[in-house]
Amino acid sequence: MEEIELTEDQLLEAIKEAGIDKSFQKYIQKIGDQRVDKGIKTYQGNQDKKNLSDKERIESLETELKEMKNGKAKDDKRTLVKAEMKKQDLSEGFLKYIKIDGLDDQSKIAEAVTNLKNDLLDAKQAEIDQKLKSGDIPLHGEADTGKGDSLTKSYAEAKNAGKIAGNPFQGKLDEGKSENKEGE
Repeated sequence: MEEIELTEDQLLEAIKEAGIDKSFQKYIQKIGDQRVDKGIKTYQGNQDKKNLSDKERIESLETELKEMKNGKAKDDKRTLVKAEMKKQDLSEGFLKYIKIDGLDDQSKIAEAVTNLKNDLLDAKQAEIDQKLKSGDIPLHGEADTGKGDSLTKSYAEAKNAGKIAGNPFQGKLDEGKSENKEGE
């Protein structure tokens, strides 16, 4: 079928000639009314959503602001706890074992850090006590490698020799010459 394109005036003239102008007007009015109704409903729906969105946005912003304030307060408390831990010679790694929420002032922070330090020391002491009860004697000084005695002896011999180039020290053995024997 061939498509005919008419201007607006030509279309209205063709409708009048066909005698369907009243039916066409009713049809156009019905389509217009449907579009207006749909537009009004869409507008009202958008207004309701906009109003609701504004309320939600305000509540969301209030919540976010509150969270930011709480986060800032927690960061400030965390900084104070870190300073107290450093003051009491504790590693910052132990920060995760301190509950920051209930710490409102410096005395509570100091108390919490002191309690953590005491708990750590108690645990270490209990471990040491258990080792002692089981007969595990802790090492003191150098381990039984034999290196400590030989290092000490070689150091003393080197110092007493006094004959190393550039070393002005004269050892006690040199004063009495070879009469002294090792160990006297």
